[in-house]
Amino acid sequence: MKDLVYPAVIYKDDEKGTNTGWYTIAIQDLGIVTEGETVVEAYIKAKEYLCAMVDCAIKFDCEIEAPSDFEKVYSDNKGNIVLLVDALA
Repeated sequence: MKDLVYPAVIYKDDEKGTNTGWYTIAIQDLGIVTEGETVVEAYIKAKEYLCAMVDCAIKFDCEIEAPSDFEKVYSDNKGNIVLLVDALA
């Protein structure tokens, strides 16, 4: 199996009064976008989403986009949190 560790970018939501969460996380390689009231909650939701997407791709024998280079994503997203999310359960 391929290395399934993807860089993700977390954007802080300045409108804290909304009910949609305070942090948005994006795994840009796969079009995954979710959110949470904390960085941890956003990360956990992104990991669950990624695991479900990978499981589905494997089940239906679909190609999975390769992860981008972390350093490139990091340098393109100064001022945001950039971290790695893996598809391991």
